Amino acid sequence: MADTPTLYVCHGDEKSPGMHPCAKVQKAMRAKGIAYEKVIAGHGNPIPFLRKGSREELRAATGDTKLPTLKLADGTTLSHTRGIMAWVDEQPAGSAEEARTGA
Repeated sequence: MADTPTLYVCHGDEKSPGMHPCAKVQKAMRAKGIAYEKVIAGHGNPIPFLRKGSREELRAATGDTKLPTLKLADGTTLSHTRGIMAWVDEQPAGSAEEARTGA
């Protein structure tokens, strides 16, 4: 959907410990009722020289290689957990659901 943000996360995804940035952001977005598209954009170690594969596709899509990264419908990207969490906090509860259903 055109107004659904895309969240780029690592391979640990939601299975990561609750303090892990990718899991933390997803939990906050679900709790707020924000619908999002999810892309697993990183595999392996977060340290670049220990990482399996490249994050060039992530860079092409978002302009950065940091995870998690949230790409909003207007093309704005938020690449740090604090920034994403601040954006989530600003959203009204269930905002994405209301937009999707027209409520």
